[in-house]
Formats: sequence, C-alpha cells, structure tokens
Amino acid sequence: MTPVEPDASLDGEQLTDLLMRLLLDADLRARLADEGAEAVAADPGELECLASVDLVELDTTARRLRSQVWRPGSGGSLATIFPRSLRLLQDTGATESGLLTGFLGSPHFARFRLIPYTVPGLSAEEAFASYLLDDAASGALRDTVTHELMIALFTALTCEQPLSFVIEAEGIARTDRGHAAVRAYAAASAASWGAASGERPEATERAADGEPVHYAYFTTSAGLAHGVVSGRVAAAFEAEPSDRRETARRALARRGLW
Repeated sequence: MTPVEPDASLDGEQLTDLLMRLLLDADLRARLADEGAEAVAADPGELECLASVDLVELDTTARRLRSQVWRPGSGGSLATIFPRSLRLLQDTGATESGLLTGFLGSPHFARFRLIPYTVPGLSAEEAFASYLLDDAASGALRDTVTHELMIALFTALTCEQPLSFVIEAEGIARTDRGHAAVRAYAAASAASWGAASGERPEATERAADGEPVHYAYFTTSAGLAHGVVSGRVAAAFEAEPSDRRETARRALARRGLW
C-alpha cells in the first residue's frame, strides 16, 4: 500500500465531499470493492480514508440514504407526492429506481435540505420537481409535475409554520389568509386531474375550447383550496395595481381566500 504522506489527511469539507460521493455513486462503491482504495483515491488523503472504509456498512448506509430521500417526510414518499407524474414517466420506460439514481447524481439534489438543522435549502419535493422539469417538454408532464409540486408546497404552507425549508417557486403571493398562486395549464392536463371549476361558465367554456385554463391554489383557515378559476379571479394575481385586480382580491377575501 502507498504510504500516506504527513499532513495529508482530509479536512472536514473534503471528508464530507468524499463520503457523499461514496454514498451517491454506486459505480464508485463498486470500484472501491473490486479494485481497492488505491485505484479509487484521488490523493493520499482520500487513500487514508478509503483504506479504512467498511464496505458492508457503506452499502447499508447508501441504501438508507436512498430510502430517506425517497421518503423525506411525514407526508409520504416522493412516489405518493408525484403519483401522476411518475405514471407519465413510467409510460416512457422510466423506473423509480432510475429516477432516484438520476436525481441523486444531479445538481438539484445538492440543493435539497437533507438535515433539518443545517443551512436552509429546498424541500425534497421542489428539488425533485426541478430535476424532473429539466427534461420535461411543454405538455402534460410539465403541467402535472408543476401541479403536484404546488399541491405539496401549499400543503406545507397550510400546516407547517415556520417552514423548515425555502421555496423558490415563483408567483406565490402573500395574502391576508396566507398564500395564493395561479398557474396556466392545458385544459386537458387539468381535466386529467379531475379538476373541477368553481367559476362556471367562463372557465368551463375555456376548457371546452381547448384553451389554457387558470388554476389557483390558496391556503385557508380550513386548509388547502385549489381548482380551475376564471380570468376574473386570475386578475387578483396581476402584478400591476388596477381596479380589476382589487375587485378580484376583494371578492376572494369575502370567500376567505385572500
């Protein structure tokens, strides 16, 4: 074995980086097991650490990490949070295992707040959605990933205060009742979620014509409210002040939504 040079030990940041690479990279773990530490180590400091690794414990820890990421909170696993999105991906040949492996190896995973008391980061749901959206063309998959992410974020905004993570999704407005957002989706996408309109007949007519529909999300005292809305309601989210916007906000406030 190559002798370790004096003062070659890794510092805390370097050690953390090496451990995360080992946990996230199955090929690296396989090379370490098959070829030994000398074949894998980039420098004497890494060699010192890798030579002492318990391979069985490393594999066990890697499996636990994958499980922790896939089942990040009490709300359920990523599979239960993105069920429609995953079904659409599985129709193209994707597997849960492959998607998780791709996510763990992506830059989006590095932005996930894995440990609650470390520096703030994204929720697992938003980090995973960002990964899925990287390759999602416009259409049903992009709409569905976005919708399921918004449901997850607004569920957290409804019942978790203060939040233990940051939100980077744009267009979430603060209201007197909490938070609200609106998104434009293809009518066919909203219909596939069983999305009902509370603003007939305008929203229904737009959906029938195949035009994009406005879909709103609100936190309320009773919990999360969401669904297709009319253009009159969507005006509440306009950036520029106007009589139209204020009228829409007052109407929503009377219904306990703004």
